[in-house]
Amino acid sequence: MNNGGCVNMKKRLLVQCQLSNYDPNGKFILEADSGFQMVMGRAREMMKLLPNLYIDVMLPYDADVITHPYEIYPDLFMSGHMKIIQHEIIPNALATRYDFDLRKIAHCLDLEQNKNNKGMHYDAVYINDPMHLRNFKAMFHLYSGYMPKFIVHSHFVDVPECPKFPVDASLWLGQCEASIKADYNFWQCESAMNQFFDSMGKQFLPHIVDQVKSISSPWDDGYSITEITSPINYGNIRFELKDFFELTQNKTIIFLPNRVGGKGRSSDYTNCGKFMWELLPQLAQSRMKNNKLDFVVIAGNPSQKFSNDELRVECGKHGYIKLDNGPFNRDEFKFIAKQSHITLGLYNQDPYGGTASRECIELGSMPLWLNNFEYSNLIQVSGMSHCLAKPDFSDFVEKLNGLINLARSPGDHQIKNKENLHRIVREKCSYEHTTYDAIMKMGLA
Repeated sequence: MNNGGCVNMKKRLLVQCQLSNYDPNGKFILEADSGFQMVMGRAREMMKLLPNLYIDVMLPYDADVITHPYEIYPDLFMSGHMKIIQHEIIPNALATRYDFDLRKIAHCLDLEQNKNNKGMHYDAVYINDPMHLRNFKAMFHLYSGYMPKFIVHSHFVDVPECPKFPVDASLWLGQCEASIKADYNFWQCESAMNQFFDSMGKQFLPHIVDQVKSISSPWDDGYSITEITSPINYGNIRFELKDFFELTQNKTIIFLPNRVGGKGRSSDYTNCGKFMWELLPQLAQSRMKNNKLDFVVIAGNPSQKFSNDELRVECGKHGYIKLDNGPFNRDEFKFIAKQSHITLGLYNQDPYGGTASRECIELGSMPLWLNNFEYSNLIQVSGMSHCLAKPDFSDFVEKLNGLINLARSPGDHQIKNKENLHRIVREKCSYEHTTYDAIMKMGLA
């Protein structure tokens, strides 16, 4: 997409991040955090389209991250148009929704010092955690002397019918309040937006729901084509490529990119734990010949609630191979995605279904998804219904067996359908195709 850029006077945007990926020591794993990836991918395209846009991104202190943002995305900082605002963030996905030290945050943003300096005023504040909209609006009211536009992006919805958090700490009413008070709302996808409004309509008067609908639209929690297809820095790959190719030779590579949970240790909303503990043994049993398997499974496992060593002990006999001691960095992720034949996306509660699936399609992998929500919407027009399994997993092993047989030697018809899905995902999910419309709605252009 080439819109020729949107030239305008200097604009300033403040971005608040919602981060939820951290190791057992409380260090944020930015390189494997979808919230961080989405913010930076969008920022890249916004700065391309708006040459006079300056972005401040709120991130943890250097001591609280494994890899510094400059090392992950050096290109974004070279122009001088992006700056990091460091502040304390609790490494707990629930606590971050409620923790806000108003005075400290105001100090980090230098709001009082810039009160009378209009050149330092933000045109808009882009809130990626709806629970904090009320905090930011109150802070600007108290300390800044002006009110920028407030854009809220809901990356998932914690609706009462399908709660993502404990009921005692539900995000539902906080998300409703944010949607009402925002100047504009973005939703991670159309399925999530519809789920939110269906639920909101049960508790709020129609005219309130209609008002929020009038300032809402999906902005896919997608991916950056520019970033995901950029050259791999093989110097950053920590495992031996020789070992990788020996382990995967003549085998179908199945990639499970999302968090592995379950067994009472952590939430398994991704269903990756269900796959590893329940479905993978069934798959291995069905494909075992002469004590050998014709596939391998590689797990991204970014949260490390179960260590890769634990996965090796529990699942090694069923086809899992361990490559790293921890989560993959960005170059390792891109390498694995490019080598994979099949990528699994197993969400049946979250309507979106994960950014990683889109990135893997961009890099040539074939999906196996569940037949619900946004997965269904993407597949419906691609002719690839064989890449959808039932949401209750009753035919999942059967479907995956079929894809393993097909993946390494697809026919012309399958290749055409795969190319069609690639096009659909690019047009609907890539920031290169969606950002221009978003910045118009944000009022930045």
